Amino acid sequence: MRNSASNHVVLVGDIGGTNARLSAWRTGPKKEEIFAKTYPTASYGTFEEVVAEFLKEPMVAKKRPEAAALAVAGAVVRNRCAMTNINWIVDGPSLQKDHGFRVQVLNDFEAVGYGIPALEEGDIVPINCAIEQPMAPKMVMGPGTGLGAAQLMWDPKAGSYHVWPGEGSHSTFAPRGWKQVALADYVTHKYGHCEIEQVACGSGLALIYEFLLTDEVGNRPDQLRDARPKAAAEISAAAIDGSDIIAVEAADMFLNIIGAEAGAMGLRGLAKGGVYIAGGITPKLMKRVQHGALLDGYLMKKGRKKFHDILVRTPLYVITNESVGKIGACEVALKLTKM
Repeated sequence: MRNSASNHVVLVGDIGGTNARLSAWRTGPKKEEIFAKTYPTASYGTFEEVVAEFLKEPMVAKKRPEAAALAVAGAVVRNRCAMTNINWIVDGPSLQKDHGFRVQVLNDFEAVGYGIPALEEGDIVPINCAIEQPMAPKMVMGPGTGLGAAQLMWDPKAGSYHVWPGEGSHSTFAPRGWKQVALADYVTHKYGHCEIEQVACGSGLALIYEFLLTDEVGNRPDQLRDARPKAAAEISAAAIDGSDIIAVEAADMFLNIIGAEAGAMGLRGLAKGGVYIAGGITPKLMKRVQHGALLDGYLMKKGRKKFHDILVRTPLYVITNESVGKIGACEVALKLTKM
């Protein structure tokens, strides 16, 4: 006989190139993280070593997990991911055989997608306040280290959303206006091609700032004479406090590009269930979001009217809970306990 839902313990993983973050969660009406630990990937030859060490932790060994959902930054094929930046293989079937509980390996943004239906009202900020249609498609994207993306489609048999991850962020950037065209030319000259991700992630914000510094000093002598390239965090901080007008412009251009891609995703999927922006960067720029660049990009006001009208009726949200991926992986693990 299975334990009641409140007694389920599941293992949740967030595995990247630098760190593997594992946590044990107790599920129920209100999920509770029991124990969490971060393991530097350089210190371990295999992911299996990390899992074995984690399961020996006293707080975890008290009640072994009944299932595991492991979110990995990489492509997942047949419940298995050969990681790109480290010589690790996260192998669901092998882990399941070794430890006796069900294991699902999923793309990191797939986990974010599964977290969206479980978010609470305080976890999101409405940017375009349209009426959300029940069971309609949802889209999620998120600028961070890269630009993740996924779509949520309602599964009537399961009575819940199924998440389909994608790699649309590697599509060619479609600039709007002469300055974005100049940005695309600058990036193409530098790298040979300009993907959306290259101008819509942390390093993309730094790249936009670098591009703006190429303006003639005579055009803006006070801003450009002593200017130097900056990291994304420094640009964000300077944009929020207004201490650097170039940083403000870079942040607004960045948000406009994010908004435009969110709008494109909304149109591709007719996402009447809402378009969600996750990732760690946008919440930190909320003061600039309120100035309208994100929404302007999203609504495509200078585009064809009938498509602008569709977007006006499509909700747009910023997710402020940075644990949405953990929440989603926990939801997946909980489903595994019921199989």
